[in-house]
Amino acid sequence: MYLQQLLNGVCCQIVGVGNPQITSLSCDTSTVKQGSVFFCLKGQKRDGHDFFRKVIGDGASAIVCERQLDTQALQIIVEDARAVMSLVAKNFYDNCVDKLKIISIVGTNGKTSTSYILEAILSKAGYNTAVIGTNGIFFNGQKHYSGLTTPDPIELHYWFRQMYLNKVDVVIMEVSAHAIELKKMQGICAEVAIFTNFSQDHLDFFKTMQNYARVKKSYFTDKYVKNAVVNADDELGREILKILPSATYAINNDADITAQDLLLEKDGSEYVVNFGNQTAKVTSRLAGRFNVYNSLAAITCATVLGVDVDTSVNAVKEVNVVNGRNETIIRSDGARVVIDFAHTPDGIHNILSFLKSTTKGRLIVVFGCGGNRDKFKRPLIAEQVSEYADFAVLTNDNPRYEDPKLIAKDVAERLTCKYKVVLNRSQATEFALSIATAVDTVAILGKGAEEYQEIKGKKFPYSDVDVVRNLLRIE
Repeated sequence: MYLQQLLNGVCCQIVGVGNPQITSLSCDTSTVKQGSVFFCLKGQKRDGHDFFRKVIGDGASAIVCERQLDTQALQIIVEDARAVMSLVAKNFYDNCVDKLKIISIVGTNGKTSTSYILEAILSKAGYNTAVIGTNGIFFNGQKHYSGLTTPDPIELHYWFRQMYLNKVDVVIMEVSAHAIELKKMQGICAEVAIFTNFSQDHLDFFKTMQNYARVKKSYFTDKYVKNAVVNADDELGREILKILPSATYAINNDADITAQDLLLEKDGSEYVVNFGNQTAKVTSRLAGRFNVYNSLAAITCATVLGVDVDTSVNAVKEVNVVNGRNETIIRSDGARVVIDFAHTPDGIHNILSFLKSTTKGRLIVVFGCGGNRDKFKRPLIAEQVSEYADFAVLTNDNPRYEDPKLIAKDVAERLTCKYKVVLNRSQATEFALSIATAVDTVAILGKGAEEYQEIKGKKFPYSDVDVVRNLLRIE
């Protein structure tokens, strides 16, 4: 594809002469090759503009930059290189996203579970679906790795093209606040956008809750969204309703679709879904009040897309598990082991309050906090664990570049329940299982379905689920 084709719809100033054929796109100097367009992005630690000589030497045919550089190479000068990267990636991959129905899910918690439930509903309704999110990229029965909840634009549009070529109709994707702020969604208009909830997370990046809320709210405009589905029980959700007309769902407040007569059991839930003059009984194997919200969000979205409620209810009944979300393994003596991704104060409150209410014996919690992330939530997480745990095992999560001992010290200062520090995560899990009796629950929090542990810039293979299965000798 020639450069001028890639710049279709892009406001820019071109310095230099030529219309080279472009073979690839890159924002990483290590992937530049002959015929690449390189995007100079400003990060928190590095600025891509500082590496223009290297990428020219490596064969880049053009550079997208936010200021004119001291080079004779072809430069495309733009106001926002991140936004332009999204638009150019869309053009490079034949604008395939425009040929797909995009369902986006925004919120602090519940995005992955909602995507699983919605995928089940839409598949039952006859759509060929794809899912993009924290657990990976899924379509046509295959799982593909993705390192981010919302992939960067070059990778994202590559996958949109693959999905289109594989005759996918609907793409259900988790949209992180980072993706919104970093303009990854530029040029993509969702058929439906779901807002799940808002609570503290990512203050290492967004600095304040007000800024974090502003970013999530900024997505809900007609630039990015045709139809919205909003949790009317959430305060930020009610603010979004003032911006964009939306279908609503709720348990506590008036909404278009509500859940009533909730029955929350250890191994599932039941409720009556009410919309207009219609009602239907929903039976789900996904336990906890939080999963009632997740299934309500999915049912409401499906209704907006024209799926009848019977199809939705039948599909919800068939969803057995969401990988890494309240994923439950029963030990041979009856002890319950639960693996969950909860890593925010609100997420930990949700899962532990449910587990505590459904445990006859002790609730033993294995958890840690991620390194180089929002340190302000560490004491809040410790408080939530202290409120519900009878005993805690404080361990590593993804320490990244931080000292695990210092992370544990930060958390331990606010723990008021009995606890033990075991920094090796597999040993911490083994210890928790060794002290659990048949009537106890062991909750292993923070990593969910992740298949790695990130330490000093490297990702080492690690899975909470695999560790538990190996310790319990389950095939």
